[in-house]
Amino acid sequence: MNEICKVRLVALDCDGVLINDTYLAVIERFVTRHGGCYDARAERDIVGLRDVAVAERIGRLCGLDQPVADTLAAIWAEREQYLRERPIKARDGVVDLLTSLRNLDVRVICYGGRKRQHTFDHHLGHVVDLLDPEHPYVSINEHRPGVAWIVRDVIGCDFDEAIFIDDVSRVAEAAREHGSGFVGFPSGAAHRRQHQFMVEGGVRHIVSSLSEITPRLLARIDGELATSSHWSTR
Repeated sequence: MNEICKVRLVALDCDGVLINDTYLAVIERFVTRHGGCYDARAERDIVGLRDVAVAERIGRLCGLDQPVADTLAAIWAEREQYLRERPIKARDGVVDLLTSLRNLDVRVICYGGRKRQHTFDHHLGHVVDLLDPEHPYVSINEHRPGVAWIVRDVIGCDFDEAIFIDDVSRVAEAAREHGSGFVGFPSGAAHRRQHQFMVEGGVRHIVSSLSEITPRLLARIDGELATSSHWSTR
């Protein structure tokens, strides 16, 4: 029996988990095209920050002599080109996953770096009734990586009562710092470094498809959080 005793919140990242990634691949392509060295050190430094911070660090990495606002606009233009080649689409299994979570006594939210109408309403609006009625989507760009803000200010539960599911290791680091649960979803070639960062950071549970995020897995994490054994020691 997949019982959830402790966890009150399951928070799912939008871009990279519920929809295909439109972030990591764009950053890598932009940096490479503008003469920067995009390696593991660069990715650790850049990914998972506020938009303006990302643009500032990319501009410095690429030696761009221009205002941060211009760099940010150029990154967005790169993203638009990327989306013409690889349109946004919901992941296979989104409806099945959210339906399974409705059978658990937890609040389920989606979060991301854009405002709700930017991505969520267009590509995940059909699942809004399967999410928390008060906060189906939470924008975290001004509160990245978002773990503390979602738990304390949006939901109001304890950190060890929350599980985050994300494709970025910076969120894993924040979850570990605060004692929250975490499931890594570093899918695709663009996430090869994120996968390694998560392993190095002690993430126990890494999946490659939504079908692997089952009530049984969440019940296992629930038990780990209840016994303070969720994060592996190194």
